[in-house]
Amino acid sequence: MGDTEFYGRNGELEILQDAYESNHAEIAIIYGRRRVGKTALIQKFCEAKKTFFYTAKAWKDSYQLEQFSLAVGEFCNNAQQRFLNWSSALKALATYPTGTRKVLVIDEFQYIAKERPSILSELQVLWDEELTGQNILLILCGSAVSFIAKEVLGEKNPLFGRARTIMKVRPLPFETVAQFVPSYSADDIFRGYASLGGIPYFWQGINPNHSMTENLSANILRSNGFLNDEAQSVLRQEFRDPATYNAILQTIAFGATSRNEIAQKSLVDPRTLTKYLSVLEDMDLIVKEFPVFSGRGELGNVSRGLYRIADPYLKFWFRFLANNPTLIMTRQEALSEWNASVEPWFANFASDSFEEICRQYLTRLRFSGQLPFRPTTLGRWWKDSTEIDIVGADFDRRHCLVGECKYRNEKVGIKVLRSLQAKCSQLPVADNAIFDYWIFSRMGFDESLLETAARDSSVHLVELSQLIRS
Repeated sequence: MGDTEFYGRNGELEILQDAYESNHAEIAIIYGRRRVGKTALIQKFCEAKKTFFYTAKAWKDSYQLEQFSLAVGEFCNNAQQRFLNWSSALKALATYPTGTRKVLVIDEFQYIAKERPSILSELQVLWDEELTGQNILLILCGSAVSFIAKEVLGEKNPLFGRARTIMKVRPLPFETVAQFVPSYSADDIFRGYASLGGIPYFWQGINPNHSMTENLSANILRSNGFLNDEAQSVLRQEFRDPATYNAILQTIAFGATSRNEIAQKSLVDPRTLTKYLSVLEDMDLIVKEFPVFSGRGELGNVSRGLYRIADPYLKFWFRFLANNPTLIMTRQEALSEWNASVEPWFANFASDSFEEICRQYLTRLRFSGQLPFRPTTLGRWWKDSTEIDIVGADFDRRHCLVGECKYRNEKVGIKVLRSLQAKCSQLPVADNAIFDYWIFSRMGFDESLLETAARDSSVHLVELSQLIRS
């Protein structure tokens, strides 16, 4: 596929444009896991704007300042200019007259801040005393999520309260990812999404001359595939103790969902597990779910809630690769390994991702006003052995939306609808609640269910192909 074209991010671009059009000097802090598309987003925003763009590297502070000085000198049309400290370099950059508003971008800012912790205090003093009167938008961007969240955005840190725009860039939704590979079927695109997620960089290795399965197996399973070591690379970059995080993630990938179960199977001390889980949540690598309609007391109980890996690629890697030392070198070997070790379990593995894209679909319908009512909540519900994939309701719970998501190799029949209707009696909603039933299916629906939906306007049937466009 080559370099991925820019798709989506309209909301993010709008937020940055609002900061640009402000009448004040502005600081924007943009962060998110690596490969998520932060730099592409900023570059798109900066088109046709007077922009200084510097990408920091993992260099010693003195050399970093030297390279930054060179970039500032070039921007300010003074190639011979050098700076003895960061304050003077930043001041020269911000005050250089251009006759228009300037966008000043420092990408991978964490590399500067880690080598020179005082940079945040220096920037704070400079901002308060010199730069607030300048016509600038300063963008600090970082991919070390936990570091940015703690060391840059924390309440005790010097820049706290000065950045009016704080943006955590998240993976792209299924609908947007589908635009990367328009030549594939909806099912193939979903198989890619269930394996790679919404990280734009991961889709650059998709070759339209090969099937989706051939692409996935070659890129992930081959020892020289460009995504073979990506999971471990992410963890090595972020964590001092990747072994513990590895154990936790693999445990969740194989089905452990409760805090106690994760502690038992990962052999991590329950007293320290909460800290590790919180870090993984902050990075959007895992998500902690509570049943829809959970009360404040339940939400505040650390022992309640269920965990799942939010990132499909990470889940795939820990489910199928973490314990597989096989050195696969050729496309044919990779495809053979996929057919033997992945394909038999893929439908079960992909079910969480299928539920997720169904929720994304309903969320789009909600914002576009295409639902019979506007749910105030939308999520999963469970109690004891009963579970409903999607539940939404209005404020007083008189209008309800319930859904079942079936990623199966067969058509869905009337039994699924009847089962869903029966489970609704257990929901904590108004006695006279009105229900809309949504059934999502990979392979479509049998005649009995199609006939029922034709007669009953409360029954909505959605095939996989419809999830690409709402």
